[in-house]
Amino acid sequence: MIRLKKIALLFFTLILLVGCDLTSKNVAESELKGKQSQTYLNGSVKLHYAENSGGMLGLGDSLNGGIKIILFRIGVGLALLGILVYLIYENSLPQLEYFALVLFLSGGLGNLINRLFNDGYVSDFIVLQLFGLRTGIFNLADFYVLTGAAVFIFSRMKKPKVITPA
Repeated sequence: MIRLKKIALLFFTLILLVGCDLTSKNVAESELKGKQSQTYLNGSVKLHYAENSGGMLGLGDSLNGGIKIILFRIGVGLALLGILVYLIYENSLPQLEYFALVLFLSGGLGNLINRLFNDGYVSDFIVLQLFGLRTGIFNLADFYVLTGAAVFIFSRMKKPKVITPA
C-alpha cells in the first residue's frame, strides 16, 4: 500500500508541475510571440518569447537535425524513463534527493513534451536581471531542472549526523 501511495503522489506531482510548465509555455506563446518584450519589477524580470531548438541556453542549437533528434528526444526520453523507474523502485532514497529527482524529472518531461509537439523547439520566455547579472532566456521547466540539480547536490554535500554512544 505504501508503494502505491508513493507512486500516486509521484504521478500527481509530475502532472501538477509539468502542467504548470506547459500552461506557462502556451500562455507565453499566445501573449508574447511576435510581440515586443515586456519588463517588470524595474527591469528585473523580462518576458520575451523565443524558440530554442537546442538544450538549455541554446547548447547544441547548431547540431545536425538527426543528431538533435537522437540527443534531445530519444536520449532525453530514455534518461527520463530511467529516472522515473528509479524513483518508483528505489526505497532507500532520502526525501530531499527524491524531491530533487522529481523536480529534475518534471522539468525534463515538460521540455520533452514541448519539443515533441513543437517541431523540435522548446518555448523559452523568462530573463532575470539582478544586481547587474543577467540570465539567459529560460522557461519554468529549466527552473525545475536547475533547482532539482542544486537540491540534489546540496543533499549530497550535507554531512550525515553521527550519533556517538554516551
